[in-house]
Amino acid sequence: LYSGLMRHIFYRAAGGIIVRGGEILLLKKANKAEHVFPKGHVEADESLEAAALRETREETGYLNLRVLANLGTERTTFTLPDRTVTRDESYFLMELVDEARDEAPTHDDAFWDRLTFEHRWTPLAAAPALLSFEPARAFAQRAISWLAERERLLQPARSPAGAE
Repeated sequence: LYSGLMRHIFYRAAGGIIVRGGEILLLKKANKAEHVFPKGHVEADESLEAAALRETREETGYLNLRVLANLGTERTTFTLPDRTVTRDESYFLMELVDEARDEAPTHDDAFWDRLTFEHRWTPLAAAPALLSFEPARAFAQRAISWLAERERLLQPARSPAGAE
């Protein structure tokens, strides 16, 4: 018997924030009113980026993703009825290369992922407010800022007024 003592669990998770044009992919959990980004546990032999790509492919079915940026890692702690969980969450900004999907996934929880997640392509600016948890909202803002900066840098240089 634990006599009131709670377990404390720590793990690392990595995920992807997928963009397509001016939209960002949110996953709506079918059985809950939650909007999340794809993410999951980092395996012992995986880099954060490899885990993010694997988890994002597994949970979305999208096969062809290009990593644009590492958006960093944040630590979050939350309490469940029987345990306290501390998780280091790392996210990578990813671009959807094409719409190719894995129609017959074989990863261990593929069936569950298909039942659980509905895809919601959402305008970039609207995404943070729809996300259910604070860490994801902060990462969405980082992704939006990164994309805005990239857009600014890709704009042709403007010459000062009157200069020729």
